[in-house]
Amino acid sequence: MPSSLPYAADAESPLKPQELQVLRAQYEKEGEYVGVQTKFNFAWGLIKSNQRQEQQEGVRLLSNIFRTSPERRRECLYYLALGNHKLGNYAEARRYNDLLLEKEPRNLQAASLRGLIDDKVAKEGMMGVAILSGVAIATGVIGGMIFKGVGRRAR
Repeated sequence: MPSSLPYAADAESPLKPQELQVLRAQYEKEGEYVGVQTKFNFAWGLIKSNQRQEQQEGVRLLSNIFRTSPERRRECLYYLALGNHKLGNYAEARRYNDLLLEKEPRNLQAASLRGLIDDKVAKEGMMGVAILSGVAIATGVIGGMIFKGVGRRAR
């Protein structure tokens, strides 16, 4: 389901397999001497994937760039937030996105991603409440049945 937030379009638009393969081939060609830009480009393509394993690899590569290349941190923040959002790591997604918004309060991509993150957190929170309510009701029913059964045996 596409988002109504135009600036967060990256969240739902994976690269074509052949496009990702071009990035992968360049990354593998550079081997142990892979450049930061090549690594970033490949990580970006992986983050956009619909496959969880590729998204995880993209987050790992971007985390490495974030740690080792301070001059590239700002570039990494949005895609680290996006990747963690897609993986369901909403606290991490929010942390990276908030860091970006601190640096760039008017960043429309980050602002729209904040909305996506908040929506997911709210939705999952409501599902959690519903699950806990169901468990509580089931426990009450079972407990009532057990209590009723114990009462009959005691007579």
